[in-house]
Amino acid sequence: MIDLRPATEHDLTEMVEIAINANAESRFVGEVDIEAAREYLRDFMIYDDRQIVVADNDGEIVGGVILALSKEIWAQPLCYVIKFWVLPAGRRTNAARLLVDYIFEVANDHDCLAVYSTATAELDDREQRLFVNLLKRSGFRDCGPTMKASL
Repeated sequence: MIDLRPATEHDLTEMVEIAINANAESRFVGEVDIEAAREYLRDFMIYDDRQIVVADNDGEIVGGVILALSKEIWAQPLCYVIKFWVLPAGRRTNAARLLVDYIFEVANDHDCLAVYSTATAELDDREQRLFVNLLKRSGFRDCGPTMKASL
């Protein structure tokens, strides 16, 4: 059974490994810095306006979401989906649906004005399409292109 739980310091090594594998799976070009990855993930665990929640299947992380709340210029904050992943072991389960439901739970609990997510993992076409379809079925809509300049 899949349960959602906050990521902990104990999960850092596994999450860094997940990030390394995700980088290899994507078409994104970049060398992973393990210590930088650990610090990046740790930051989302210690600040009140950020969080990582993982989908846990009997002690195995099979998915997760990294969220950030941002007050910006409005009376209500915005919720940003920073990262979203479901590993092969979590596909064909309810992990993705639970994670998406959690995103909206957090956004509603914090009275967010909107939730933003990009589909910029540069996955293969099939995986990219599945993620976009998941977002659209969950109420997300296109609201402008994402632009990238490779350096």
